[in-house]
Amino acid sequence: AYRERNGLSHVDAGMAVVVQAMVQSHSSGVLFTANPLTGRRNESVLEVVPGLGEALVSGLTEPDRYVVSVSRSNDSIDIKDKRIGAKMKVIRSVEGGGVTEEVSDGPADGEESTTVLTDEEVKDVIKLGEEVVALFEGNPQDIEWARSIEGKTYIVQSRPITTLFPLPNVPAEPLQVFFSFNGIQGIAGGMTPAGQGAIRGILGGLVSWITWGRYGVKGIFLQSVAERLYGNLTNILRNSIGRKFLCKALTAVEPGILAGVNSLLDEPEMEVNSGMSPLLFARLVSLYSVAIPRAIFSFMFPDRARDKLTSRMNKKIARVEREAEGVDSLIDAIDFKKKTFKEFFPSVVPFFIPRMATAMGPLFILTKLASSIPDGKDLVLTITRGLPHNVTTEMDLKLWSVAKAIQADRKSLEHFRTTDADTLADEYLGERLPYPAQDVVRRFMKEYGMRGLCEIDFGKPRWREEPAPLMQTLKSYVDIPEEHAPDKVFAAGEVAAEKAIERLGQELGKPWLVSFLARRTRSMAGIRELPKFTIIRTMGIIREKMIMEGEKLVEGGRIEKPKDVFLLHDDELRALAMGQLMDAKVLISERKAIMDREEERARVPRVIASDGFAYYGGAVAKANVKEGANVLCGEPVSPGNYEGRIRVVQNPSKTTLNPGEILCCHGTDPSWTPLFLSAGALVMEVGGLSKFSCRLSRWKE
Repeated sequence: AYRERNGLSHVDAGMAVVVQAMVQSHSSGVLFTANPLTGRRNESVLEVVPGLGEALVSGLTEPDRYVVSVSRSNDSIDIKDKRIGAKMKVIRSVEGGGVTEEVSDGPADGEESTTVLTDEEVKDVIKLGEEVVALFEGNPQDIEWARSIEGKTYIVQSRPITTLFPLPNVPAEPLQVFFSFNGIQGIAGGMTPAGQGAIRGILGGLVSWITWGRYGVKGIFLQSVAERLYGNLTNILRNSIGRKFLCKALTAVEPGILAGVNSLLDEPEMEVNSGMSPLLFARLVSLYSVAIPRAIFSFMFPDRARDKLTSRMNKKIARVEREAEGVDSLIDAIDFKKKTFKEFFPSVVPFFIPRMATAMGPLFILTKLASSIPDGKDLVLTITRGLPHNVTTEMDLKLWSVAKAIQADRKSLEHFRTTDADTLADEYLGERLPYPAQDVVRRFMKEYGMRGLCEIDFGKPRWREEPAPLMQTLKSYVDIPEEHAPDKVFAAGEVAAEKAIERLGQELGKPWLVSFLARRTRSMAGIRELPKFTIIRTMGIIREKMIMEGEKLVEGGRIEKPKDVFLLHDDELRALAMGQLMDAKVLISERKAIMDREEERARVPRVIASDGFAYYGGAVAKANVKEGANVLCGEPVSPGNYEGRIRVVQNPSKTTLNPGEILCCHGTDPSWTPLFLSAGALVMEVGGLSKFSCRLSRWKE
């Protein structure tokens, strides 16, 4: 079962019989050379019992437990925490064979149990553990040991600790802190090499633009750990302004990451050591000098400002399409991709941020004003229901139109109800769907076919390439009853928002002010998805070029499938194009195996550190719930109550969600949105108030 779970070959696994002499144990125990609870590689955890270790590993007695700090740079060992167990049951070996059990009542009231080992003996065991780690090339070990009556320590068994999350590729000291980019995006699995490279290019271009080229050029602030991206927060956290801004942002974006970051802020290496530098001040002045006039214009004329931004995004896509026409080789495609991704945010942020400020500023003011009345926060959140001008909700309403066209044709409806999603996908690609289904799906794909599951990963397939997930959604949509129709749900959200604006104005006694602020929020907040939608459209154009080059490589026998190009990094693709990478097929096969293995990883931390620390928890629950109550607490993102059947979904492409069911999942991206329109409520492991799926949940009554 272990080999099956970890993808190990039954044939290649060796088997051996080990014959060992028995140790007449005075004491024994287990040593973890890395802390299995926190992940820290500079901490060892030692558990000790008198006699044989059977009482410990069987859970029959409470051991002495030590957490020991190990500094490998200066060979220092310090006991950080010591908890002395009762050790009420002891199992000892008997001369000639067999064991005997000794049971005691533990220490008397007011007395402490004595330790099995002295502090110096504890350190000796830790040193021995470090020698074992060195034998296994530095890999942390789970060691069983025994200490004889004569005081000699024996290693009984050593095996790797397999539950530790991998380390970022940086020195352990000084401490560095990283957040999960995948967590922010709601991606549980790993990212393809092409996807990692694209995000490095996009965010690297942003960081380079903000810092006038001082940082971000190489994208090394993003570490690939277990095929997932982790962003380095160390410099931001050690800057007084950066720390304050980051903590406020994470409150809305991902409270779980904030909780992990907060758990590390008391570390000595995380002390603030900088503030407002002359360079930072100059950059902020240059940014605000451009942003403030644009924000004022957006505040005064929100509709015009929004339309101008939309037009700018469309022109940007048209320019990318024109430039893509000049790409006719793999080297050209790589250079085109690198240039386009690097230039994206610098050409978008100066125009987008002032407009979003027009939406969020009034919302912040309304939240402050509403804090003085009962249910004020809920009223403000209700104002954000049914937001117009959102590209993703517009996509979902158009998909609903596709479903209605299928519903209106008896032959198409019956075919979708009786045919599985994979077959429907094959029929669409072969232009064999019944009319009008083929036509309406084709028109939808022309506009939105560049989207897909985990779409921010440039290397993942799009709907137009693998339409099965979309067909699965349409199979759900064609059976949605009229009362749950997405257009009606959206319209009901708009009505609820208007009522909330009116009620809030009346309760505050400032109807004109509330209406003025709310109109700006509703007019501009929907554009929040526009930059990401533009990125996805850009990726779609470049992806087509990369697949075309992949087809040429397949024809030349260099790779097996055109999309295998997304499993290679840019430097490897360059080497392949120049005839310098001869084992591309082997490398691609290894990458596929790694990606498959990472898809099976059950737990992924939100925050990690260079010493191995890994934070898996979520936001601290604020609800007043009694300890032991059968209740799960989380961060509310939408007002209201809902009761229904829960459906846990790991992969939206393989799930049909019945109307009204509660959707429960790890995280989402816009490709999940069609499921939201069927869901009665949404529960996620990651996310915050500003996450798109959380905002979309505020459609609901």
